Amino acid sequence: MKGSLRELLEEVGRIIGNTPIVLLRSFSDKELRVWLKLEYTNPGGSHKDRAAYYMIKQAFEKGLLRPGSRIVEVSSGNTAISLAWIGRRLGLEVYIVVDSRVSPTKVSLLKMLGAKVEIAPLVPPEHPLFKRNIAIAIAREKSAVFLDQDSNDANHLAHYESTCVEIVEQLGRVSAFVMGVGTGGTITGVGRCLKERMGSDVKIYGVVPKGSSLDPSVSTGRRSYIEGLVGSTKPELYNKYSKYVDELIPISEEEALAKLRVLMMNEGIAAGPSTGAAIAAIEKLKNLGKIRGDVVTIAADSIVRYPHILEKLVG
Repeated sequence: MKGSLRELLEEVGRIIGNTPIVLLRSFSDKELRVWLKLEYTNPGGSHKDRAAYYMIKQAFEKGLLRPGSRIVEVSSGNTAISLAWIGRRLGLEVYIVVDSRVSPTKVSLLKMLGAKVEIAPLVPPEHPLFKRNIAIAIAREKSAVFLDQDSNDANHLAHYESTCVEIVEQLGRVSAFVMGVGTGGTITGVGRCLKERMGSDVKIYGVVPKGSSLDPSVSTGRRSYIEGLVGSTKPELYNKYSKYVDELIPISEEEALAKLRVLMMNEGIAAGPSTGAAIAAIEKLKNLGKIRGDVVTIAADSIVRYPHILEKLVG
């Protein structure tokens, strides 16, 4: 592609963000207004476009990337897709490591975008075939830059500087932000920005799968898997900035899908499962009397990326 890497980066940056926000009337009442920011309207179909752009831009500014350079990342799919399309436009070679539970649709899309995909088995972190260890090995063997979204401050900064700023411009003052925790980049970036702008009165609630590494409750039941949200390991980035999150709300996969079904049928919004989890958490917080006023969450991606889940919802 013609143009310098800097010019191509600037071009990509201009088309990411500025996503719309809508009022969810079926989840709102006189005391509570629930707003959903439609991040799946980003070019790559998710909020991860922001972090992917910031991480690549940071690596370029550090002198680590030039046309033809290689990058590698561990991703449940959305960051991978964002890196793949951006990498394709910038002339980068993209390697992605996913675990075996990822949506087959996402894997197919990654391959169509030119990424080289490695599917890792579900093994403990100390195992050489654990997804992160595979990525480290690829970085070493291919002389690739491991972006490492789980610990990369650019992931946090992307949402501190863009997502939050847009929310404030769109709504003014808000009372709470509720969002699923994956790497922790979005919730801590938005949380930090909102608290700096509005003080400690604004509450930040993280949503985690029941039985996950961040579930604050004592859970002896089955561990829920909600694609894109935290699993068995604690993200380094979340640990670093967790002071900006007031409380973690555990949600089961069943609860997430039940609210996602309501969202789709009542609001006509085809969001992904993490949005269903956030809506379920908002309902719990509302019933506990913990939230009122303007509450914001995001539609990180679309159900279109999860045909296997869509079949469950229809059935």
